[in-house]
This record gives sequence, structure tokens and C-alpha cells, in this order.
Amino acid sequence: MTQPTSTALQQLVVLIREATGNVIPTARLSFLEEVAQRRAQVTGRGSLEEYVRALAAHQIEGEWGTLVSLVTIKESYFFRAPQQFEVIVRQVLPGLARARAGTRHLRIWSAACARGEEPATLAMLLAEEPSLNGWTWTIVATDLDEEALAGAKLGLYGERAVSQVPPPMLERWFKRRGKLFELDAGLRSRISYQSLNLAHAPFALPFAECDLVLMRNVLIYFRRPLQRWVVSQVAKLLAPEGYLFLGASETLWQIQDELESVDLGPCFAYRHRKPQPAAVPATPPPKRVHRKPPPEPPAEEKPRWNGETPRDWSVSRAATAVAPAPEPPPAAPAGGVQERLLAAARDLAENRIEEARRILDAILAADPSEPAAHALVGFLHDLCGRTEEAVGAYRAALYLDPALFQPRVLLADCLLRLGKRDLAEHQFREVLTLLTSGREKALGLFEGLPLPDRERAQRRCRQVLKGG
Repeated sequence: MTQPTSTALQQLVVLIREATGNVIPTARLSFLEEVAQRRAQVTGRGSLEEYVRALAAHQIEGEWGTLVSLVTIKESYFFRAPQQFEVIVRQVLPGLARARAGTRHLRIWSAACARGEEPATLAMLLAEEPSLNGWTWTIVATDLDEEALAGAKLGLYGERAVSQVPPPMLERWFKRRGKLFELDAGLRSRISYQSLNLAHAPFALPFAECDLVLMRNVLIYFRRPLQRWVVSQVAKLLAPEGYLFLGASETLWQIQDELESVDLGPCFAYRHRKPQPAAVPATPPPKRVHRKPPPEPPAEEKPRWNGETPRDWSVSRAATAVAPAPEPPPAAPAGGVQERLLAAARDLAENRIEEARRILDAILAADPSEPAAHALVGFLHDLCGRTEEAVGAYRAALYLDPALFQPRVLLADCLLRLGKRDLAEHQFREVLTLLTSGREKALGLFEGLPLPDRERAQRRCRQVLKGG
């Protein structure tokens, strides 16, 4: 049984959020309490309550830096999310090289760099890119954790951190130091490390515009208002031709309108929206022909998924049902996450898109690590015909729980509709592998949604992989 959270611990959670923007998830509260109790003893405070009061009053010099270092997650490694680095080398850098041919200089920002694995990965790739021979480039790497930045400047990493570095690059850019690996000093000198808190303005970077920004797995720790503010500030710093990369489980949907997602194949990035052409005057709509609506289907008939898109399913329901009388909007659902997910699913089943969106927004604002909520957001996008956004949401759900087979089938069908058959077939094979191994997970009993069950998922996968 979960123990109630103490008032002092609740206050500490709020203090950390206000100071750093980080939302401490419920699962880490016991860890936070243990750390805070230990720091209370070290700093001579007799209790957690006294420690939190002193921290709020800034009465313990240097303590905020120590606490942040202890409670923030710094687990990383070189070439994390390799598909993004592959896209940066093959697609992003050639485009930026054309845009910057006049100055022959690139400006890159690695936000929340922790111990420096991400900016160092970028530095290796830039140093080995033939098209950038003779160019200058600047990488600024920022974090609010001074201890992590000190480690990044040292450039010493364990075997786990460098395990994904290709052996030739490991040989070129690292020296063995006992059990550790030291990053090449010349490469380190091309990275500028500085302290920066994304929750507070201004962002004092050494340049006015960034050609490439990596802000991965940062927004998931912020509440929605802070997410909007941070993204608005980053958008101001992003060059007109620049790219922004987020973590696989992050999206800017319903957060901002300045940047649009760009499908780069294995992953997405964000760029400034292109100016829209002037609207063409609309022609008068044709006169409506009134027809008698077809009879309503039997009450016991339920929609069954057969490989069609949720949008097709929605349209087919609308075409075969008598228009119901307007209903008052449902009250906001109370209860836990599962109850609210069920309410959102009911709204989607009845085509109450806006109501479902509000519920899902609230769930993800409170806990962006809920995979079922991301999956239902993908389903919502599917219903509205926003296939690319649906792909991003399904991928976010699978990043958080790769064993969910239903979002993977729906993702594969989205990729088919986008003409990306190779990627789609890969996802269908992944589904079959999951189902064969018995390691699959289902989203849950979302009654009314045409989600594929185990049997229909297998049938759909085999149909496509056989050329259907």
C-alpha cells in the first residue's frame, strides 16, 4: 500500500519544479525523500521539514547545486537514439551545408547535455564529415547540473557509456585510461560547456541563432505551461533553416504553432513553418441533395478492426448511422489515470474528438510517460486524418512500452498510407515476433474502439507481408 506523501516532501517537489522545471514522478518520491533525509543530516538540519525550510530560504550555501545533481537523471551513452544521428549525417548536415556555404560555419546547441555524451557524439560526426572539411563549427553544451558539466569537461567515460561507439571511432577518438576511456582533447576543445537552466530566461548562448538544436528527453520532465514557454524561447533561437530534435517520446502537438514536424524517415524533427500561399477564393458549394438516411445498424453490432484506418472507421459509422440529437458535453472525468483513459476512449468511440483531446492533454500534462495516453493520441490523429502526427504519437507509446502490439500495428498501417512500405513491413514483423514470443502487451479494454486483438493482428501482419 502506498504511504501518504508528507507535507515537507510535497513542498520539496514544488520547490524543485519551480527552481529547475523538473517534475518529480510519483515513482521517484521515495528516492527523493531518502536523498533529502540524507542531505538534512549532512547539512546539520534535524529533520526533513527543517531542511526544506532552509532550502526554500536559500540558507544553505551551494545546497541547490548538490541536490539537483543527486536527483536529476543523468543516465546516457554515446550514440543514444542512433536513428537521429544517422538522419543528421545523411539529411540534415547536407542541407545545412548548402544553407551555410557562404559563412562555412555551423552553430549547434546540445541542451541538457548531462555528462557530455550527446555533444561529443555530434563532435565526432562533424569531425568525420568530408563535406565539412575546412569549415568551423561550434557546439555549445548546456546543463543546470554543475557536477555533470564538470564530468563532461573531464571527458572520462566508462565502458557502458562508449559501448555503442563504432570500434574505428572508438580507436580514433578515445584513449584507454585504466577502466575508463578519455575523449580526445582536441575534440573536447571544440565543445563549449556552460551552465544553463531551461526554466529561467535568458538563454545566454554564444550565438544569436542555432542551426541545429538537440533538446532530447527534456520536455517530459516539465509541466505543460513550462513546455510552451521553453519551446517558444528555443524557437526564437532556431535559425530559419535550422532543425530541432526532441526525444522519441516527446511531441510539440498542442504545445506550440511556430514549428512544424518534418518526417525524416526513421524519426521526426521540427522546423519553422513555411509561409502559406495566399488563399484562393472558394467556389460556392454545390447544392445539397437531401436523401433519406439509411437504416440504423442493429444495436448489438460493434465496429471491428479489419485493417482500415480509424478515420475510415469513423466515416463509415457516420455514413450508416442516423444523426443523433445534440448531446451536452460530458463532464470532465474524475478518478485515476485508467478511469480517464477509459473516458477518453469512450469519447473517441463516439467521435467526441475535442472532449477526448482535453482528457488526454490533462493525462499527459500530469504524466508524459503514460504509453496508453500517447497511443490514444495517435488514434485521435488517425481519426482526424493527421497520419504523420499519428505516427509520432504511436512511436512515443512504443518508445515507452515496446511490447504494446496494437499501437505497433496501427503505426505500421500509418506508414503504409504514407508510402513507406519498407518501414511498415519492419513494424509488422516486429508485431509477429512479439506475438510469437508471448511477450506482447495489449493497451487495455477500451470498449468501442476497433483495436486489433491478437488474432486479427496476426492476420493483418501476414496479409501485408504476403503482398496484400
